[in-house]
Amino acid sequence: MNQKFCILLSGIILLCCLSVQAQKNDFGIWLGGANYFGDINTGTDFRFVNPAGGFLYRRNFDERVSFRFNLNAGRVWADDQYANNYYQQTRNLGFSSNILETSFQFEFNFLPYTAAPGSTTGERHRFAPYVMAGFGVFHFNPSANYNGEKILLQPVGTEGQGYPQYPELKKYKRTSSAWLLGGGFKYRISALTGLTLEFGVRKTATDYLDDVSGVYADPVILLYEGGPMAQFLGDPSAEVLAEPIGATGKMRGDNVKSDDYLFFGIGITHTLKPYRCPYPH
Repeated sequence: MNQKFCILLSGIILLCCLSVQAQKNDFGIWLGGANYFGDINTGTDFRFVNPAGGFLYRRNFDERVSFRFNLNAGRVWADDQYANNYYQQTRNLGFSSNILETSFQFEFNFLPYTAAPGSTTGERHRFAPYVMAGFGVFHFNPSANYNGEKILLQPVGTEGQGYPQYPELKKYKRTSSAWLLGGGFKYRISALTGLTLEFGVRKTATDYLDDVSGVYADPVILLYEGGPMAQFLGDPSAEVLAEPIGATGKMRGDNVKSDDYLFFGIGITHTLKPYRCPYPH
């Protein structure tokens, strides 16, 4: 009887102490912006910033190390007409795309952050700069305008992808992966509420986020297989020049470097209210 009572008591204590771990779980939202870097935004121009946001769950292992799961969304775009060089201005390419991302990341706080409210709270622990690294999967679907209509570019095959004359060129996938690198700043404004400022670059595994990667396809083939729309979207320079610049086989994009995008913003988190354990552990 005494043995069963001890087992039951130990189980109650264990459950109680596991409940304490709930205080290490944060849930939150963030709002901010998204920017794209690639064949159309070749520098670090931030004129192409669009809204972004998401939901997060954070597991604080201790005051230094955390694991975070993200569901993010944003919109990226760019247009050659805003470039500061003549080649891009006459190339006249442009795109926009929504991004839906699911990702995880590990965070390291440079200062011991008050991840567990009520345990070690002190003024020096209320804030912490941090770095983060992780991995994610995202969906994108670039589009452009043609005669006032929004046209999805992947089905068009603007560089000859999917046409029998270019059997080596397959339609690119609109779901890809990315490595996350970045950092930020955390500040706990109350026992259960925190603010986060963060930026995170996504180093993607695709060069088609902007639908630009390889060389110009033969405009006659594009016209024959896809009609005037495919021919124009493959080389829209005819809109700004009398003679199109897209000679067959000429470089249209840089296929050496993949495209990247950036999420940045401010978030607010709520820490699950802890349950007090009557027995120290």
